[in-house]
Amino acid sequence: MAVAKLSKLFIASHKTDTEAFLKKLQRTSAVEIKPYSDKLESSTLPIDTSRENKVKARKALDILNEYKDKELKKIAAKAGKLVIKRAEYEKILESSDLEEAADEIIDLDSEAAGLGHRIFETGPKIHQLKMWSCYKQDISDLGEKEKYTVRLGTIKSGRTDFNIILKELDKNHISCQSISEEGNIIYVILVHHNDFAEKAEKYISGLAFDEAELEAYEGTIEKNIEILNKNIEYYRNRRQKIIGQIEMLAEKCEKPLTVYLDYLDNNLEIEEALNLGFSTDSVSFYTAWIKKTDRDRMLTIAQGFNFVRIEEIEPEKGESIPVVLENRSIFKPFEIVINLYGVPRYFEIDPTPFVSIFFAMFFGLCLTDAGYGIILAALTLIFAFRMKGAKQFLMLIFIGSIFTILAGAVFNGWFGDLPAYLGLDSFFEKLAVLGDPIKSDKGSMNFFRLALALGVIHVMFGLFIKFFDSIRRRDWGGAFFDGLPWIMILVSLIIILLSTDMAVSMQLVSEPLFPSDISRILMWPILAGSIVIIFFGARQEKSWGFRIFMGFLNLTIVNGLTSFLGDFLSYIRLMALGLVTAGIGVAINKIAFQFLSIPVAGIAILIIILIFGHLFNIGINILGSFVHTLRLQYVEFFPKFYTGGGRPFEALKDEHKYITIVD
Repeated sequence: MAVAKLSKLFIASHKTDTEAFLKKLQRTSAVEIKPYSDKLESSTLPIDTSRENKVKARKALDILNEYKDKELKKIAAKAGKLVIKRAEYEKILESSDLEEAADEIIDLDSEAAGLGHRIFETGPKIHQLKMWSCYKQDISDLGEKEKYTVRLGTIKSGRTDFNIILKELDKNHISCQSISEEGNIIYVILVHHNDFAEKAEKYISGLAFDEAELEAYEGTIEKNIEILNKNIEYYRNRRQKIIGQIEMLAEKCEKPLTVYLDYLDNNLEIEEALNLGFSTDSVSFYTAWIKKTDRDRMLTIAQGFNFVRIEEIEPEKGESIPVVLENRSIFKPFEIVINLYGVPRYFEIDPTPFVSIFFAMFFGLCLTDAGYGIILAALTLIFAFRMKGAKQFLMLIFIGSIFTILAGAVFNGWFGDLPAYLGLDSFFEKLAVLGDPIKSDKGSMNFFRLALALGVIHVMFGLFIKFFDSIRRRDWGGAFFDGLPWIMILVSLIIILLSTDMAVSMQLVSEPLFPSDISRILMWPILAGSIVIIFFGARQEKSWGFRIFMGFLNLTIVNGLTSFLGDFLSYIRLMALGLVTAGIGVAINKIAFQFLSIPVAGIAILIIILIFGHLFNIGINILGSFVHTLRLQYVEFFPKFYTGGGRPFEALKDEHKYITIVD
């Protein structure tokens, strides 16, 4: 359950044996073969002429051109080719920092683009808050409280006199206070006692009332606008600083990069031909990567040839080592998830086993219908034996369908609510230990709690992986400055929340799980973790003042507490998708059984609607379940501990496009 350990081998073979030996290796599908490139002594300049470097150089020059003044662009376009002396040309190519310069320009442009995106995202938030600037109180005063519910929103009076609306609100036990008016739009605060919640909700739902969406904010509107404006100012200042750096690099690097790109364009094919391999008239040389467990098998194959010699050699410093994922058969299908994101680097942890259980569980909760799970399990098993090329993907869906059956059983999802129409609902309701989220508040709240709890567990699990993996790699800074402080803070905050009446009022628990005095103890690890993050969260910054400022941002709004809160809340999509699947299933059943009253033909129509309706529901929700489950792994889970970006192992395989060879 890790990245396989590889050996690098040097192979020398006489040309009389080379073809036969390589064909033998090809049949094993266990070796990555590359022609050996001898370091020839020639006048060739020491430049990596790979296509990757050419693409980077071209991209860096395009970036520099984008930041040029329009008039300078016109002048450069008219100037034509760059004129340069031979001595200067060779001097530029002898410099060793051209590739680094291209990387720096690309990284700076990427950061500038990210900051521009943040500015673009923050603007609408400020505009939204300004709409509600007439509300001067704390946002936390809004929402459902213990005895009453407070709502902020607008009412469009239209042709109806607002006084009439006020009277109707009063009849429905709803107090209304007007705080501002714009034409026929009136900004109001509505308050009703929770004893009259059902009647009030019913009346408000039929009213032209548009409620303010302020759940993501705390404090006053004015304070939030001030914070967002400060964020924009910081983003703009930082972006302007980066643009200044790019403009300085343009003056310094544009000419050398132009020469560098010209060299790559001119010499790429020649260099590739030279690097294709080194051989004499009678001997060929190769390097090979192979799993350590398969090395003896390769040596055995080599012993069958009189003129093949193999020696184990050490990888060169900084060499890109290919990656082979080595997992048990139960985890193997989930390597697809890792490959889509990017395989780990050679010395990085393989997240496949960790992903597998969460991916399957989340997939099952997104569907939450045991009937659908049974059909899906049967179909994937059938096709897995017929479609060998897609077997791993089908087995991934099969494992997910097993969890779909379990999720459907505990939440009473059996082709929507089909058992109720067949008179079997009493039996299946006994299996639904968590309740029916469509029919009961208990079921929906249990689903909500489960989704939120899994989100907390998933994110925290990622942080624990980071902590222990950093210790394994002896990255003490990553362990004790980036991992452990957040574990201390988040675990403490969660325990404090679960020890309060707030958790009970939010219906997260039926009663506090911990004594209220525990908050006094847990404030200390929260304080300690916060101090570590503020002082060392941005330890790469040289200025202590800027380091502390960035550390404070890291603690709060930049990948900080607000980010973790958003991550936790993202998992509510599991409940949302599960309810969508169940809701569509219920609607299909209701429509289908309405035709039962039609003599004879009604039964046929009912069966057709049930079959095609539920197949349609399965189809669209499998796609949604897969995509959203992937998102939870890639966006919420992986950033906590995983980088990826390794080079996949490219095995020499015996592949045929149009035929299959059977030994």
